[in-house]
Parts: sequence; C-alpha cells; structure tokens
Amino acid sequence: MATKGSPSGASDGRLCGLPLWMCVVVLSAVLLGQASACPALCTCSGTTVDCHGLGLKTMPRNIPRTTERLELNGNNLTRVTKSDLAGLKYLRVLRLNRNQLQQLPELLFQKTPALSRL
Repeated sequence: MATKGSPSGASDGRLCGLPLWMCVVVLSAVLLGQASACPALCTCSGTTVDCHGLGLKTMPRNIPRTTERLELNGNNLTRVTKSDLAGLKYLRVLRLNRNQLQQLPELLFQKTPALSRL
C-alpha cells in the first residue's frame, strides 16, 4: 500500500507494479538484448557479423558496437558512409568485395582505428 505523498507502490519497493529487483532484471535483459542485436537477415557469432551474399542495397542497421569482423561481400551496396561505420571502434576486418561501390568517402575509416584488413 502506498504511503501518503509517495507514488503508488513506492513505499514497498515496487516500480510500475513490479518489485524493484524484477524491474532491474527486465531492464538488464532489454539492454543486453539491444547490445547483442544482430542486423536483420545477417547472422552473428561472437564478434563476427556475417551479411555476405544477401543482395543488400544499403548498409545493414544495428551492427553491434563490439563487432570485430564485418562480412558484407557479395551484395549490391553502392555506397558506405561515415555514419554507417560510426561506433565500430573494434572493427578489424571489413569485407566489401563484390559490391557495386564506385568510391568511398574521404576519411571513411578515421573512426575505425583497429581496422587492419579491408
């Protein structure tokens, strides 16, 4: 029962109708799920995101920030922008062969300091 002047349920350790510890567990699961989300159509294993041969015309979204290897070969990509690679500071290997790329923007890889193989 809520006490006078406090939000409903706040006095008994509840938030949104659930015990506080359950809220923490649910929130943690949601956040971990987002951190390890895999782009649509791609497969993810460890720190590798494999999107090769899917006929993609645009860069996939929701690439995990912990990605070290990104397989994009054999698609129909026509461009890659700086924002496509933003936040991928652990990216070591990027495969872009067999796409429709004509040019890459200047300083495209400036924010991917670990990149050692293109």
